[in-house]
Amino acid sequence: MKLTDALLPLAARTTTGAAALLALALFARAGLTRAQPSHAAALQAQTAQASSRETVERWRESLLIDRPREVLAEAEQHPAGQTWDGEALALAARAAFVARGRQAAETWLARQPVQPETSAWLELERARIALESDELAPALAALLRDASDPAPRLAGYPDAWLYVGRAWTRVGEPARGAAFLARFVELAPLDPQTPSALHALAQEAIARGDGAAAQRWLARADENAKWQSYRRVRTLQVRESPDEPLPRLGLAQLWLQARQPAQAKSVLDELLARHADYAAGWFHLGEAQRMLDDLPAAGASYDKTLELEPEHVLARHNRATIHRLAGRLDQARADYERVVDGPRASEKSALNSHLALARVLAAQGDNAGAQARYKRYRELGGAEPLAP
Repeated sequence: MKLTDALLPLAARTTTGAAALLALALFARAGLTRAQPSHAAALQAQTAQASSRETVERWRESLLIDRPREVLAEAEQHPAGQTWDGEALALAARAAFVARGRQAAETWLARQPVQPETSAWLELERARIALESDELAPALAALLRDASDPAPRLAGYPDAWLYVGRAWTRVGEPARGAAFLARFVELAPLDPQTPSALHALAQEAIARGDGAAAQRWLARADENAKWQSYRRVRTLQVRESPDEPLPRLGLAQLWLQARQPAQAKSVLDELLARHADYAAGWFHLGEAQRMLDDLPAAGASYDKTLELEPEHVLARHNRATIHRLAGRLDQARADYERVVDGPRASEKSALNSHLALARVLAAQGDNAGAQARYKRYRELGGAEPLAP
């Protein structure tokens, strides 16, 4: 019941009541009128924030694939007088530094106005420029309160740890720098600068005679560098051929490999917006959603995969597993049986379905069926016990 409906019988009895009702209605209308700009402003702020985030990510990608002039071309379209996101402005300055030199970068850093809560990015960029210009003492002074400080002043920003670590290393204090570099690697394991930080840590370990630690750092550096190389290639391919599905799929697979399902999902959402009937895209979206613990969404993505490719073994196995975990044993059994009795039943990818079916049958009390399915699982090379 509406508030005005509840008041109507009482208000209709007296002129005073009617006047009160009219006043209440006018008050409510005025309140709504005042609230609307506030709500609109909140929506506008959210939209602006999302747009700024997209810009930052796009510019970071452009710098990743060595296209600073693309960043500058877009940054130069920023309306005069409009507030800058500090991170975006810092990236524009970095692009200017690469493409046109230090003076151009500093001109960008001087632009106003800037959102106060994002101004730390400009401090970091100034420190980075000092470091790149071999001005090590100013770089350290910009990021540390004093020389004995065990953490940078902007400790919440991984780049601050990286720049301090590099500066200490280059002034001849590699042991002191290693502590900062190790923290950077911990905070930003997939940053494009992480391989160089790992190599610096390996060199510091060699200098103090710790060969085992050096080997561990070098192994991580090589693995990370390969991942970064693949990421650059895939990102470039996406830029060059935006309508081709394979580059986006490859990029998503890299994020999944790195246990970054949110990043993978973002790429896959873009892929499926362009190619809605791409079964591999739906399967990998299901994988990302599964890693994000969104099993209902993952199940729906596997449904779509199987609608497009009914004999997709992994999608059917994973959907069956979601059914099993939810207690829907009959549905799980049907999916597992489709795999183990299907044309790809002898493939390695189907092996786990044989075991899973045996376990479902055991849970349903069909011990003879469970033993028969388990026997087939062992014949195909499986080694796990029937009981989980």
